[in-house]
Amino acid sequence: MPHQILPRRSLLGTGLSLALAAPALAQSADPQTVSFISWTSTEPIQAALRAQIASFMTATGLRVAHQHFPWSSYRTALLSRMLSEGPADVIWLSDAWLPEFAEAGWVRPIEDVAALMRFTPETRVSCVQGMSHRGEQYGLSYYSDHMSFLYNARLLQRAGFTEPPRNWNEMLQQAQVMRRRGISAAPLGLPLAADPWLIEIVSTLVFSFGGAFVAGGEPVMAQRPATRAALEFLARLILHEHVVATDAVNASEDDVLEAFGQGQHAFAILPTYRMRFLNNPARFAEAGNFHLTLMPNGGDATGHETCGWVRMYALTSAAAGNLRRLRNASAFMESFGGRDQTGEYTMAKRMLFGAGVPFCPTPLYRDPQVIDYVTRWSLGGNLLLRQQLDAVRTKDTISPWFGNWQSLTDPLWRAMCQGTLAPQAGLTLATEAWTGLRRSRN
Repeated sequence: MPHQILPRRSLLGTGLSLALAAPALAQSADPQTVSFISWTSTEPIQAALRAQIASFMTATGLRVAHQHFPWSSYRTALLSRMLSEGPADVIWLSDAWLPEFAEAGWVRPIEDVAALMRFTPETRVSCVQGMSHRGEQYGLSYYSDHMSFLYNARLLQRAGFTEPPRNWNEMLQQAQVMRRRGISAAPLGLPLAADPWLIEIVSTLVFSFGGAFVAGGEPVMAQRPATRAALEFLARLILHEHVVATDAVNASEDDVLEAFGQGQHAFAILPTYRMRFLNNPARFAEAGNFHLTLMPNGGDATGHETCGWVRMYALTSAAAGNLRRLRNASAFMESFGGRDQTGEYTMAKRMLFGAGVPFCPTPLYRDPQVIDYVTRWSLGGNLLLRQQLDAVRTKDTISPWFGNWQSLTDPLWRAMCQGTLAPQAGLTLATEAWTGLRRSRN
C-alpha cells in the first residue's frame, strides 16, 4: 500500500479547502448526493441513522446514498472500495485503522474545516486523540466505548456470593463454585471468534494484568511477563479450568451477548453499550440482573485497566477533492458527528437513547436527560462507569500496519486458546510479524 505524503492545504474564507493533490476516488454520480459508508449495526442504531438521515435531507435538500457492510468484514470491504475508487464521501472508521487509511491518502485531516473543528473543544480529549494521526484530527466522533466486565447478580447470589469479583483470581474462584453446583457450565463468556472484536478482548485481558504489546513504537509483547501471564491465564480458563467454553474461539460478540442474556454465563466481557440491550425485559427474562463492575485485575496490577476505542465519521480525500462534495460532506459530518440544524448533539442522543451507545461530546455529561438515562440503564452504576473511564487504554498496537498485523495475529491468539500454541511462542511470532510489517512499511 503506497505511503503518500499529503501536501499542506490552502484555506478558504469559508473554512473549506480546495482539492488535494492526493488521488481522488470516483465522483458520486449526483453532486447533490452524499455517499456514506458504514458497517451494519443493530436495528436500534440503524433506526437512529435512518431518522437522522431523514432530518438531514429535509434540512439541507441533499440526498444520502448509504451503504453498509458487516462489521466482521468491514475493513476488507472498505479497502476494496478505496482501491476500486468507488464513491465514498464520509465513512465510518475505527481508530485502529486511521493511520493506515491516512497514510494511504484515502482520508484527510479536517484541521482546516472550521465548521467541523469547532466541535473539538467540546469533545473528550481521549476521543480527539483517537481521531488524530501525526498531530492532525481526521474526523468527528460516531461513538466511544470500552470493554466492560458484566455480571448476572442473580447467578452470583445463587452461588452464595454477595459481591462481584475484584480480581481475576476471585472471578476464577466464583466460577469454579458455579460449575461445581451446576449453575453454569461456562461461567465466563468471551467472544473469541476471528473478527475485529478479538484484539480488543485480548488487549483488555493484557491491560488488566498491566501488560502491553507495544511501547514507544517498539514491540515489547514477548518481553513483558505481565503480557505472557495474561495470555497464559486465558488459556488456563479454557483448557484447564473449563470456566470458558472450549468453542469460545467460534463465538462472536453477538453469540456471547445472547448466551449471557439467557443466563448461560454469570460473567461476560462485552462493550458497555450492551447493558441497555441486556436489561430490556422485552428481550430477556434475566433483564434487571445485569450489572457492571470494574474490570478485574491480575498478576501484580493494582489498577482495573480495560481497552477502549473511538469510532468516527471520517472525510475521504475524494470528497475533499471537489469543493461542492467537500461542502456537502462537511454538512453531513456536522449533522451526524456534531450539532445538527437544531443546535443539539441530536445524533449522539439518538444513539444513546435508542441503543445505549456512549458518546464523546462533553456537554452531554451535564444534560439532565442523559444523566437520568445512564443512571437507569446502568442500574445505578453510573459512578462505577465514570470510574472505569479513568482506567481506559486505547490499543497500543495502532499503527499504519495494524490491520495487516491483526490479520496475521488473530490466528495466534485463537491457537493459544485451543492449546496448539504456547503463549510465549505466540508472542514471539506476533513480535516478528510487527517487526516485518514495520520494516516493509518503512
